[in-house]
Amino acid sequence: MHFTTGPRLKSVLAAFCFLLFAMSTPVSAEWFADLYAGAAHTPRSDVTLVINTPSGRADHTFHDLKWNNSEVLGARAGYWFGAVPWYGIGLDAFHFNANLPAQTISTTIGSATAPATLQAIDFSITVIALDVVRLRYPFLISTEYPQGRLRPYVTAGPALFKTRVTNRGNGELSTRSVNDSSWGYKVGAGLSWQLTGAAAIFGEYRFTHVRADPVLDGTITGARVPMPFDLDTHHLLAGVSFSF
Repeated sequence: MHFTTGPRLKSVLAAFCFLLFAMSTPVSAEWFADLYAGAAHTPRSDVTLVINTPSGRADHTFHDLKWNNSEVLGARAGYWFGAVPWYGIGLDAFHFNANLPAQTISTTIGSATAPATLQAIDFSITVIALDVVRLRYPFLISTEYPQGRLRPYVTAGPALFKTRVTNRGNGELSTRSVNDSSWGYKVGAGLSWQLTGAAAIFGEYRFTHVRADPVLDGTITGARVPMPFDLDTHHLLAGVSFSF
């Protein structure tokens, strides 16, 4: 997994860390760290290549494109507040791919629609998400497990998507990789089971959304070719959690 942090991202992370320390107290601290893996599925959707010509725009819109499924790898850290133990916050970083395989689909160019073939394009996506809302509910409460041994939870918050796009076979586009940074969001729900007071396993479903707008290079005219698209992805995850 690889990602870079720009000035805006560093500011967000610094503000988030300040919030964590400002709101914590030594006697009520319950920090946690998670490692997880799973699978990501992106449903079919449209992608547009914005083509500017001397006589005007001739956008290519590819309809109902199929995205390949992908593995997901990630890590998360956060904090549950002692005064309100059902509420917490977290910082989540994960990576997945959403590659487009070569496929023949309905394509609109200008006002005409006909079948056309789009060659493979790869999308490598790293996400840094802030769980500004993280809620849990305790079941099977005991002396050993005062916050419950079984804990359903939900999460939600903004997310920064770092997308790297690489054209693999479309002759009118350069094969040079390009990067895009766009804000979206992440929501999720899961269920954790405490193995001990400090270790748990969990399963989670999450949904992510981003409106990305990478800009590729055309090989025929050398013009820039924006590629705006919405990426809606479903994730199924399983992992381990440690509290301290």
